Amino acid sequence: MPSVAEESTGVAVATAEAAAPAVPEVKADKETTSSSEAGTAAAGAVPPVVDTGTDVSSSPPAGRMSKPVIVAAAVAGVVLVALPLALSGLLTGDQSGEGPNAAGYAKDLPPDGGFVPGLAAPPTDLGGMPVGPPGAALPGQVADGVPAGQAGAAADPGTAGLPGGPPPPAGGGPAPAPQHQAPPPQQQRQGPPAPAAKTVSYDGMAGKGCGGGTGFTGVGAYSDGKAGWVNHGGGGCGSAFVSIPMSGDANKDDPSAYGLWTFNTGPVTAGSCAVSVFVPNGDATVAGGSPSVYRVFDRFAVDKGTPVGSFQINQNANHGRWVSVGTFRINGAKLAVQLLNRGRDWSGSSKTYAHHAAAMIKAKCQA
Repeated sequence: MPSVAEESTGVAVATAEAAAPAVPEVKADKETTSSSEAGTAAAGAVPPVVDTGTDVSSSPPAGRMSKPVIVAAAVAGVVLVALPLALSGLLTGDQSGEGPNAAGYAKDLPPDGGFVPGLAAPPTDLGGMPVGPPGAALPGQVADGVPAGQAGAAADPGTAGLPGGPPPPAGGGPAPAPQHQAPPPQQQRQGPPAPAAKTVSYDGMAGKGCGGGTGFTGVGAYSDGKAGWVNHGGGGCGSAFVSIPMSGDANKDDPSAYGLWTFNTGPVTAGSCAVSVFVPNGDATVAGGSPSVYRVFDRFAVDKGTPVGSFQINQNANHGRWVSVGTFRINGAKLAVQLLNRGRDWSGSSKTYAHHAAAMIKAKCQA
């Protein structure tokens, strides 16, 4: 019965056997044998196949292959044909609990990524995209697995494609967006604190003997003993003042006589001014306004403008003290306070000679 090798190479063996003549019987006559062999060799016949179990040893003629060589060649061909099939079966990894592996990748990934060159080309039918070495970005796709140009593509490069970044998924779907931690907010440099806005203010006092942009004028002043204008004090600011005679009517003024305090409030050109009035000590002939009426202006020409406010003080009830009378708006860096002379200076049929005291007035202004 022929062997596997003989079946695989049956054509070659049969041809050799058909070409070989019948082996002649060995005769005692050496000459006859020699003549017969010589004739056969001369005719170009194939020498008989010698059984390897015999002691006869001879080399095959030149140009011919021996039967063992033909058998070895057949076995090698079978091995070469079966080897790719065996390797393909090993690489499919059809073991329980394991998924299929792509051809060309080893189960235990070596440091170069798991691609074994020369075994098989990687398949191209995995989600419609060719598979390359892990971590390689595919054509038309950004490194984090989102196709370029589609909504959801990361605006910044992220970490995919970089060492340590996430590789694209095996199925070709979009990879989960890398979680970026927001950097801690940079602490802004603290410079020197901005200087506080400068408050523009004015503080002044007007009266007899005072200066510094302030003034006092006794309009219509005249001297007539205790019936006219009476000066008090030594003439210095804060101690000197004047007593102004009353008109004789509690509701009517004599426009020709009044006291006037003026303030140049610069640098406050527009703002508000708090006004306070000092009432000196004395009897009704010195400070007896009951009440004394004042008007406030934002100009010095009080006879040509409208007052911005007014107030009144009972001087008989406030001797020797400062009286705060309110806050008034100004414009043009000017403030004026006018003391009217309305008032009764008599009782029954007798003259009392009552006067209004015109002492010091303070103004504190703010823009």
